[in-house]
Amino acid sequence: MRKPDREETIAQIIDVTMRSAKAKEINILEIGNLNDLISHDAAEKIRKEFVAFDTPIKQVTNLRKFVNWTANTGVTQNLAVKYVPEETYKITNEVLIFDDTVAIYRLAPDPFYLEVNDTSFADTMKSIFRNIWQLGDSLLLAADGSTMTKQYLPISYAFKNVPVIIYPAKDDGVLERAFSRKQPGSIEKYINDILDHEFDFYKDADTILAYVWNQDTTPYCDIWKITRNDISDDSGLLYDVRIYKDHQVVTDMGVASGNSSIVVTAEEMLLRDLIMKNGLPFAEAANRELYQARFPVGFVPAEEFYTKS
Repeated sequence: MRKPDREETIAQIIDVTMRSAKAKEINILEIGNLNDLISHDAAEKIRKEFVAFDTPIKQVTNLRKFVNWTANTGVTQNLAVKYVPEETYKITNEVLIFDDTVAIYRLAPDPFYLEVNDTSFADTMKSIFRNIWQLGDSLLLAADGSTMTKQYLPISYAFKNVPVIIYPAKDDGVLERAFSRKQPGSIEKYINDILDHEFDFYKDADTILAYVWNQDTTPYCDIWKITRNDISDDSGLLYDVRIYKDHQVVTDMGVASGNSSIVVTAEEMLLRDLIMKNGLPFAEAANRELYQARFPVGFVPAEEFYTKS
Protein backbone atom coordinates (compact mmCIF):
# COMPACT_ATOMS: atom_id res chain seq x y z
CA MET A 1 0.00 0.00 0.00
CA ARG A 2 1.38 3.39 -1.00
CA LYS A 3 2.06 5.66 1.94
CA PRO A 4 0.46 9.12 1.71
CA ASP A 5 2.78 12.09 1.43
CA ARG A 6 2.72 14.98 3.88
CA GLU A 7 0.22 17.12 1.97
CA GLU A 8 -2.18 14.21 1.52
CA THR A 9 -1.99 13.41 5.22
CA ILE A 10 -2.66 17.03 6.19
CA ALA A 11 -5.70 17.08 3.89
CA GLN A 12 -7.01 13.88 5.49
CA ILE A 13 -6.49 15.27 8.99
CA ILE A 14 -8.40 18.44 8.09
CA ASP A 15 -11.23 16.43 6.56
CA VAL A 16 -11.72 14.00 9.46
CA THR A 17 -11.37 16.71 12.10
CA MET A 18 -13.95 18.86 10.35
CA ARG A 19 -16.32 15.89 10.18
CA SER A 20 -15.85 15.25 13.89
CA ALA A 21 -17.30 18.68 14.75
CA LYS A 22 -20.83 17.32 14.36
CA ALA A 23 -20.23 14.36 16.69
CA LYS A 24 -21.98 13.82 20.02
CA GLU A 25 -18.57 13.70 21.69
CA ILE A 26 -14.95 13.63 20.59
CA ASN A 27 -12.19 11.65 22.32
CA ILE A 28 -8.57 12.39 21.37
CA LEU A 29 -5.26 10.83 22.33
CA GLU A 30 -3.30 13.92 21.43
CA ILE A 31 0.30 14.16 20.22
CA GLY A 32 0.43 17.92 20.66
CA ASN A 33 -1.77 20.64 19.26
CA LEU A 34 -3.84 20.86 16.09
CA ASN A 35 -1.68 23.84 15.11
CA ASP A 36 1.27 21.43 14.93
CA LEU A 37 -0.48 19.29 12.33
CA ILE A 38 -2.26 21.76 10.07
CA SER A 39 -2.08 25.48 9.40
CA HIS A 40 -3.28 27.83 12.12
CA ASP A 41 -5.96 29.26 9.82
CA ALA A 42 -7.32 25.80 9.01
CA ALA A 43 -7.25 24.87 12.70
CA GLU A 44 -9.17 28.01 13.68
CA LYS A 45 -11.77 27.31 10.98
CA ILE A 46 -12.35 23.84 12.47
CA ARG A 47 -12.53 25.29 15.99
CA LYS A 48 -15.29 27.64 14.84
CA GLU A 49 -17.22 24.52 13.85
CA PHE A 50 -16.64 23.02 17.30
CA VAL A 51 -18.06 26.18 18.86
CA ALA A 52 -20.99 26.30 16.42
CA PHE A 53 -21.98 22.69 17.12
CA ASP A 54 -21.19 22.97 20.84
CA THR A 55 -19.10 19.80 20.56
CA PRO A 56 -17.87 18.21 23.83
CA ILE A 57 -14.19 17.25 23.53
CA LYS A 58 -12.02 15.13 25.83
CA GLN A 59 -8.28 15.00 25.25
CA VAL A 60 -5.50 12.95 26.83
CA THR A 61 -1.98 14.28 26.39
CA ASN A 62 1.59 13.64 27.51
CA LEU A 63 2.10 17.41 27.67
CA ARG A 64 1.85 19.31 30.95
CA LYS A 65 2.00 22.80 29.48
CA PHE A 66 0.23 24.60 26.66
CA VAL A 67 0.81 28.14 25.48
CA ASN A 68 -2.05 30.14 23.95
CA TRP A 69 -3.20 28.33 20.82
CA THR A 70 -6.61 29.72 19.84
CA ALA A 71 -8.57 32.93 19.40
CA ASN A 72 -11.83 30.96 19.46
CA THR A 73 -12.31 31.29 23.20
CA GLY A 74 -15.53 29.26 23.15
CA VAL A 75 -13.58 26.07 22.37
CA THR A 76 -12.16 25.66 25.87
CA GLN A 77 -15.64 25.85 27.44
CA ASN A 78 -16.40 22.38 26.06
CA LEU A 79 -12.82 21.04 26.24
CA ALA A 80 -11.53 18.80 29.03
CA VAL A 81 -7.84 17.86 28.99
CA LYS A 82 -6.01 15.33 31.13
CA TYR A 83 -2.28 14.87 31.45
CA VAL A 84 -0.92 11.32 31.52
CA PRO A 85 2.85 10.79 31.86
CA GLU A 86 4.63 8.86 29.13
CA GLU A 87 5.55 6.21 31.70
CA THR A 88 1.83 5.47 32.05
CA TYR A 89 0.86 5.70 28.37
CA LYS A 90 3.09 7.10 25.65
CA ILE A 91 1.19 8.72 22.78
CA THR A 92 3.11 8.33 19.51
CA ASN A 93 0.18 8.68 17.11
CA GLU A 94 -2.80 10.99 17.41
CA VAL A 95 -6.02 9.00 17.76
CA LEU A 96 -9.34 10.74 17.04
CA ILE A 97 -12.46 8.83 18.10
CA PHE A 98 -16.03 9.93 17.39
CA ASP A 99 -19.32 8.21 16.52
CA ASP A 100 -18.29 5.06 14.58
CA THR A 101 -15.00 6.55 13.34
CA VAL A 102 -11.44 6.07 14.54
CA ALA A 103 -8.68 8.01 12.79
CA ILE A 104 -4.99 7.40 13.59
CA TYR A 105 -2.42 9.79 12.18
CA ARG A 106 0.89 11.62 12.53
CA LEU A 107 3.21 13.76 10.44
CA ALA A 108 6.51 12.83 12.09
CA PRO A 109 8.76 10.92 11.80
CA ASP A 110 6.84 10.03 8.64
CA PRO A 111 3.31 10.90 7.46
CA PHE A 112 0.73 8.29 8.39
CA TYR A 113 -3.05 8.16 8.23
CA LEU A 114 -5.48 5.33 8.91
CA GLU A 115 -9.25 5.62 9.27
CA VAL A 116 -11.60 2.87 10.38
CA ASN A 117 -15.36 3.28 10.18
CA ASP A 118 -16.79 0.49 12.30
CA THR A 119 -19.07 0.74 15.31
CA SER A 120 -17.56 -2.22 17.17
CA PHE A 121 -13.98 -1.00 16.71
CA ALA A 122 -14.96 2.55 17.68
CA ASP A 123 -16.65 1.26 20.85
CA THR A 124 -13.50 -0.67 21.75
CA MET A 125 -11.33 2.41 21.26
CA LYS A 126 -13.75 4.51 23.34
CA SER A 127 -13.43 1.97 26.15
CA ILE A 128 -9.63 2.11 25.94
CA PHE A 129 -9.78 5.89 25.97
CA ARG A 130 -11.99 5.91 29.08
CA ASN A 131 -9.50 3.69 30.91
CA ILE A 132 -6.58 5.96 30.02
CA TRP A 133 -8.69 9.01 30.90
CA GLN A 134 -9.18 7.69 34.44
CA LEU A 135 -5.39 7.64 34.91
CA GLY A 136 -4.93 11.31 34.05
CA ASP A 137 -4.73 14.58 35.97
CA SER A 138 -7.05 17.34 34.77
CA LEU A 139 -5.39 20.45 33.36
CA LEU A 140 -6.98 23.86 33.84
CA LEU A 141 -7.00 25.92 30.65
CA ALA A 142 -7.43 29.63 30.15
CA ALA A 143 -9.77 30.85 27.41
CA ASP A 144 -6.85 30.97 24.93
CA GLY A 145 -5.91 27.35 25.68
CA SER A 146 -2.87 28.04 27.84
CA THR A 147 -2.43 25.99 30.99
CA MET A 148 -3.04 27.47 34.41
CA THR A 149 -1.58 26.05 37.63
CA LYS A 150 -0.43 26.95 41.13
CA GLN A 151 3.11 25.57 41.11
CA TYR A 152 6.06 24.87 38.87
CA LEU A 153 7.50 21.40 38.35
CA PRO A 154 9.15 20.05 41.49
CA ILE A 155 12.92 20.05 41.95
CA SER A 156 14.43 17.00 43.66
CA TYR A 157 17.97 16.35 44.88
CA ALA A 158 19.83 15.32 48.05
CA PHE A 159 21.24 17.58 50.76
CA LYS A 160 23.75 15.82 53.05
CA ASN A 161 22.20 12.50 51.98
CA VAL A 162 18.66 13.64 52.87
CA PRO A 163 16.26 13.62 49.87
CA VAL A 164 14.77 17.07 49.17
CA ILE A 165 11.71 17.92 47.08
CA ILE A 166 10.99 21.58 46.29
CA TYR A 167 7.79 22.93 44.78
CA PRO A 168 8.19 26.53 43.56
CA ALA A 169 4.87 28.38 43.82
CA LYS A 170 3.30 29.73 40.64
CA ASP A 171 0.58 32.20 41.52
CA ASP A 172 -0.04 35.90 42.08
CA GLY A 173 3.19 36.28 44.07
CA VAL A 174 5.26 36.11 40.84
CA LEU A 175 8.16 34.07 42.18
CA GLU A 176 10.69 35.60 39.78
CA ARG A 177 10.57 38.76 41.90
CA ALA A 178 12.51 36.80 44.51
CA PHE A 179 14.45 34.35 42.33
CA SER A 180 15.82 34.72 38.82
CA ARG A 181 14.48 32.22 36.32
CA LYS A 182 17.80 32.57 34.49
CA GLN A 183 19.87 31.38 37.47
CA PRO A 184 19.43 27.61 37.89
CA GLY A 185 20.10 26.51 41.44
CA SER A 186 19.10 29.76 43.14
CA ILE A 187 16.03 28.23 44.81
CA GLU A 188 18.00 25.16 45.87
CA LYS A 189 20.71 27.39 47.38
CA TYR A 190 18.07 29.27 49.38
CA ILE A 191 16.67 26.02 50.81
CA ASN A 192 20.15 24.56 51.40
CA ASP A 193 21.22 27.64 53.38
CA ILE A 194 18.23 27.17 55.69
CA LEU A 195 18.78 23.43 56.04
CA ASP A 196 22.47 23.89 56.73
CA HIS A 197 21.77 26.47 59.45
CA GLU A 198 19.17 24.24 61.15
CA PHE A 199 20.49 20.81 60.25
CA ASP A 200 20.20 19.56 63.83
CA PHE A 201 16.42 19.72 63.32
CA TYR A 202 16.35 18.25 59.79
CA LYS A 203 19.17 15.67 59.94
CA ASP A 204 16.90 12.79 61.00
CA ALA A 205 14.34 13.46 58.25
CA ASP A 206 13.65 10.68 55.76
CA THR A 207 12.60 13.29 53.20
CA ILE A 208 12.33 17.09 53.19
CA LEU A 209 9.50 18.78 51.30
CA ALA A 210 9.72 22.52 50.66
CA TYR A 211 7.09 24.86 49.23
CA VAL A 212 8.78 28.10 48.11
CA TRP A 213 6.84 31.33 47.61
CA ASN A 214 7.33 35.05 48.00
CA GLN A 215 5.93 38.43 48.95
CA ASP A 216 7.38 40.96 46.53
CA THR A 217 11.17 40.42 46.61
CA THR A 218 11.19 38.54 49.91
CA PRO A 219 11.36 34.73 49.67
CA TYR A 220 9.30 32.54 51.98
CA CYS A 221 9.09 28.79 52.35
CA ASP A 222 7.25 26.06 54.21
CA ILE A 223 9.70 23.24 54.95
CA TRP A 224 8.17 19.93 55.94
CA LYS A 225 10.30 17.35 57.73
CA ILE A 226 8.94 13.94 56.75
CA THR A 227 9.76 10.78 58.69
CA ARG A 228 8.57 7.22 58.59
CA ASN A 229 5.79 6.37 61.03
CA ASP A 230 7.11 3.49 63.15
CA ILE A 231 4.00 3.44 65.35
CA SER A 232 1.22 3.02 62.79
CA ASP A 233 1.67 2.72 59.03
CA ASP A 234 -2.09 3.13 58.70
CA SER A 235 -1.67 6.77 59.74
CA GLY A 236 0.78 7.51 56.94
CA LEU A 237 4.03 9.41 57.32
CA LEU A 238 4.88 11.90 60.08
CA TYR A 239 5.30 15.64 59.42
CA ASP A 240 6.88 18.59 61.22
CA VAL A 241 6.89 22.00 59.57
CA ARG A 242 8.65 25.31 59.94
CA ILE A 243 7.72 28.49 58.06
CA TYR A 244 10.47 30.87 56.99
CA LYS A 245 10.47 34.51 55.98
CA ASP A 246 13.71 34.77 54.09
CA HIS A 247 15.93 32.71 56.44
CA GLN A 248 14.10 33.34 59.72
CA VAL A 249 11.44 31.16 61.32
CA VAL A 250 8.07 32.89 61.70
CA THR A 251 5.16 31.71 63.83
CA ASP A 252 2.41 34.19 62.97
CA MET A 253 1.45 32.94 59.46
CA GLY A 254 -0.25 29.61 60.14
CA VAL A 255 1.13 26.18 59.38
CA ALA A 256 0.31 26.22 55.65
CA SER A 257 -1.81 27.82 52.97
CA GLY A 258 -4.38 25.90 50.97
CA ASN A 259 -2.01 25.64 47.99
CA SER A 260 0.86 24.19 50.00
CA SER A 261 -1.54 21.85 51.83
CA ILE A 262 -2.58 20.42 48.46
CA VAL A 263 1.09 19.82 47.61
CA VAL A 264 1.66 18.05 50.93
CA THR A 265 -1.43 15.89 50.38
CA ALA A 266 -0.38 14.98 46.83
CA GLU A 267 3.10 14.07 48.03
CA GLU A 268 1.73 12.04 50.96
CA MET A 269 -0.41 9.96 48.61
CA LEU A 270 2.51 9.33 46.26
CA LEU A 271 4.97 8.49 49.05
CA ARG A 272 2.44 6.13 50.65
CA ASP A 273 2.18 4.27 47.38
CA LEU A 274 5.91 4.16 46.65
CA ILE A 275 7.27 3.57 50.14
CA MET A 276 4.57 1.90 52.21
CA LYS A 277 2.99 -0.14 49.42
CA ASN A 278 5.87 -0.83 47.03
CA GLY A 279 8.72 -0.73 49.55
CA LEU A 280 10.94 1.75 47.70
CA PRO A 281 13.65 3.59 49.65
CA PHE A 282 13.01 7.28 50.34
CA ALA A 283 15.95 8.31 48.13
CA GLU A 284 14.29 6.74 45.09
CA ALA A 285 10.71 7.63 46.02
CA ALA A 286 11.64 11.32 46.32
CA ASN A 287 13.05 11.49 42.78
CA ARG A 288 10.52 13.59 40.87
CA GLU A 289 12.14 12.78 37.54
CA LEU A 290 11.05 9.19 38.10
CA TYR A 291 7.77 9.60 39.99
CA GLN A 292 5.15 12.34 39.87
CA ALA A 293 2.44 13.19 42.36
CA ARG A 294 -1.15 13.49 41.18
CA PHE A 295 -2.91 16.83 41.57
CA PRO A 296 -6.49 18.12 41.29
CA VAL A 297 -7.51 20.31 38.37
CA GLY A 298 -5.68 23.63 38.30
CA PHE A 299 -2.80 22.37 40.42
CA VAL A 300 -0.93 20.10 38.00
CA PRO A 301 2.64 21.48 37.72
CA ALA A 302 3.07 22.67 34.14
CA GLU A 303 6.59 23.95 33.53
CA GLU A 304 10.08 24.28 34.96
CA PHE A 305 10.81 27.43 36.91
CA TYR A 306 14.24 27.90 35.36
CA THR A 307 14.38 28.97 31.73
CA LYS A 308 17.06 27.78 29.32
CA SER A 309 17.89 31.22 27.99
